[in-house]
Amino acid sequence: MIQRIAVMGAGSLGTTMGAFLTRGGYDVTLVDACREHVDALNRTGAHIIGSVDMTIPVKACCAESMEGNFDLFLYMAKQTHNATAIPQMLEHSHSRTIVATCQNGLPEEALAEYFPRERILGVPTGWGGIFQGPGCTLLPSSLDSMACSVGTLTGAHLPELDEVAEILGSFLHVSISSNLPGLRWSKLIFNSAYSGLSTITGLTLGQIIADPALIRLICFIARESLRVAKGRGIDVERYHCGERAYNFEVMFAFSGEPDVVQAMEDAKGYVGPAGGGVIASMLQDIKRNIPCEIDAINGAVCSQGSLAGVPTPINGQLVQLIRKIQAGELPYQRENAELLRVD
Repeated sequence: MIQRIAVMGAGSLGTTMGAFLTRGGYDVTLVDACREHVDALNRTGAHIIGSVDMTIPVKACCAESMEGNFDLFLYMAKQTHNATAIPQMLEHSHSRTIVATCQNGLPEEALAEYFPRERILGVPTGWGGIFQGPGCTLLPSSLDSMACSVGTLTGAHLPELDEVAEILGSFLHVSISSNLPGLRWSKLIFNSAYSGLSTITGLTLGQIIADPALIRLICFIARESLRVAKGRGIDVERYHCGERAYNFEVMFAFSGEPDVVQAMEDAKGYVGPAGGGVIASMLQDIKRNIPCEIDAINGAVCSQGSLAGVPTPINGQLVQLIRKIQAGELPYQRENAELLRVD
């Protein structure tokens, strides 16, 4: 039975996750590397603004102050922290500890180098946030629209899968899936397109939707990522946004320019009304002068494309542009989108 829960990585999503689970009566510790943030959380609670305005008392610590073992880790640190965070979780685990990763990209295999495969769950999330500073995060999504999916790395339906789903269901709409790879690729297709463009342009998702040239680019990036997924034998799950579900395998199967018009029209809707003011997490990291997850998002599409023998020129261009922006060699600006070349 799961009793002690640690949220490993209390950024925008982790702070929200830990706060609402604590509010639901669970024994939760928020773990983060930023001592100033940890101190603010312990002193005044987690202040969540945006679609709500509430402060929830929580308990938090830095990793070196963790005590004892945890039954469940909700892993929400970015993949750039894997080398440090995964061994820290391992140090505070027992033989039945579950690690449920809410990270972007395809994160489960990195965990499998340390933890038994049957103890690893994936939790692709369908909501976002923007870190505001120590103790405070912005939640753009309404509480009744927030959702996630849960699946196991092995595909087996473990008893703990239902238990984790019940815990997360205390504040999220939760669906259980036997096709975790399909869920992961659904979100990766979305992130490779929208997060990639948001990062190189500095624009919000709403601003991207309003720009026909950018929507066109979205479709070609997503089509390339979909081709990689199919090349890897993935049955891509539908991407859920509010009450609608988008079938990327249909949307992004267009053959060329004449057929992209319908995909462009469809692509305007799958950000959702609450996501218009959100910028990519990679852009948030760059603005905070910390390494972004380019290797785990567009870079993951490229590496998987190499394995599948599927070319990834557009995602490759995004990787190079974002690395230049990260290094301070190029500003993030709308004009960067004009540097992308699509077939």
